[in-house]
Amino acid sequence: MSKIRSALEVALERSADVKVDRKAVSEEKFVRRGKTSAGRFLSDGDDDAVGREIKTLSGEERGWFKKGLSANLLANIILPRSEEDLERLDLIGRGLKRMAKDAGAARNLEYLMNRYGEVFRQYLDTIRNLESQLRAQWDGRLRQKEEQLRQQIGQTVSLTVEQDPEFRKVLSEKLAELDSQYSEILDRGKAELRKLL
Repeated sequence: MSKIRSALEVALERSADVKVDRKAVSEEKFVRRGKTSAGRFLSDGDDDAVGREIKTLSGEERGWFKKGLSANLLANIILPRSEEDLERLDLIGRGLKRMAKDAGAARNLEYLMNRYGEVFRQYLDTIRNLESQLRAQWDGRLRQKEEQLRQQIGQTVSLTVEQDPEFRKVLSEKLAELDSQYSEILDRGKAELRKLL
């Protein structure tokens, strides 16, 4: 007669030969801790706390912690949509500077972060100019549409570019093209930053 086994017995039997990689578990723990620390830093801006936390660790644990910290900070370097986003870049730079290999790397990191600021300001200016140029191009089209609508319905209608789906589509396409160009610069810069950490 066959024996009926519980799900627990079956699971224990199957997992009897499974070996736990303690080093991988420890690495995951410290990488996660670094990411959490980065999130906390981005909220409160206390780079001294980050520095103290790094100093409490040594060897592989410190490296794993810095891996998680840098991953989260670098992931937050994104193309800005407003001037306020530039302030966040300064904060991220302060956090990354705490992880620099040495004083020379810290200076290079500061230089790269300043360059990012310049590139991001240029990016915002380019967006404003692009939108301004498209609005100027669309102004004549909107006046024609207003006139057509006035003739069709007999009332004066005021249209804005935001109401025009064609304008939104063209602007979105142009912005996507611009984002693609600047994203390449962003990725190259992040690779350079990683080398300094």
